[in-house]
Amino acid sequence: MLNLAFIHHKIFIMKELKDCKSQIHSCSKCGLCQSVCPIYKETGNDCTVSRGHFIMLKELINGKLKMSKTINRYLDLCLKCSACSNFCPSGINIVEIISLAKAEYFKKHRAEKLYSFIQKFILLNIGLNFLNLFSSKNKSKTFEKKVVYFGGCSSKLEGNSHVVKLLNSLNVEVITPNFDCCGLPFYLRGDMNSFYEYMQKFYKIYDKYKDYEIVTTCASCEKALKMFAEQNKEKNLNIKNIFEYLKENNLSFELKGKCKKVTFHKPCNLNNYEDIKWLLENTKNLEYIEMKDYDKCCGLSGISNFKERKIMQNIFRNKYDNIKSTNANTVLTSCFGCQVALRLNSRFQYKVEDLTKFIARNIK
Repeated sequence: MLNLAFIHHKIFIMKELKDCKSQIHSCSKCGLCQSVCPIYKETGNDCTVSRGHFIMLKELINGKLKMSKTINRYLDLCLKCSACSNFCPSGINIVEIISLAKAEYFKKHRAEKLYSFIQKFILLNIGLNFLNLFSSKNKSKTFEKKVVYFGGCSSKLEGNSHVVKLLNSLNVEVITPNFDCCGLPFYLRGDMNSFYEYMQKFYKIYDKYKDYEIVTTCASCEKALKMFAEQNKEKNLNIKNIFEYLKENNLSFELKGKCKKVTFHKPCNLNNYEDIKWLLENTKNLEYIEMKDYDKCCGLSGISNFKERKIMQNIFRNKYDNIKSTNANTVLTSCFGCQVALRLNSRFQYKVEDLTKFIARNIK
């Protein structure tokens, strides 16, 4: 059994919903969140937006309400896109608060624990590890400059060959330890113990390679690892999205063949879009067309896409129209979940590809 006390004191602060009481109280109920919330725009229901969430959660903390399936449904409807947090005058971290509220529900409902068990042991441990046997893996060439690659779940499916090819072409060696999931899906569904377990596993590998920069290609992994770094500032973790690393080192590319026309969907968990835009605009033989609302959520939000499919499909309709209006035949992104959502709703009208893999596959 993992030592969660070790995690609490050394790695990650184990918060509870009551610890967010001051943040919840700081909500002025101004309603500005309504103007940017994709779910509220579809439902018009105040219980689906941050202001409504805080009213319910305040009464929950005060003991006037009990966590119920109805409250949990409203929490699940949140896309965790952070649009309201970015727009909030008080700067309230709504994703953290909803995740901790979900944890209250998770503790008392066996069905939630069953979903996590399926996700952790069947999908990740058995499914992904089996598929990892067939993924494309390359041994990196040796160079003086080195980085450690955190591939996340998508690397179990696709391997590390595209990252190795990309960085080796720039005389950078890629070290690829056997990392597990970043744990963010468990954090968002309220399974905090599983999230802390993954953080502990990450820390053990990090401690071995702490003298190197850590790069990732997934926006969700980047978010989880930077959450870890924020709580462990004294460890001086050097975690970057690969695009941030490329821009800092002024590394750009030239693609082979005809000029390729692409657009880009920004994942909600990605905070360094300007680095990606720089890379796309400075890659030779590539035409980048920025779509309208490139930063709006794709609507997947994990399993809630299946529970509330009609709402999510309405949200995606705008994304589909914006992609088509660019006349690009390929839409790039840097989140495995976003790739799934974009492919499911593409109607076979465009290709969807991971940005890193796309560039690696097309460089000279």
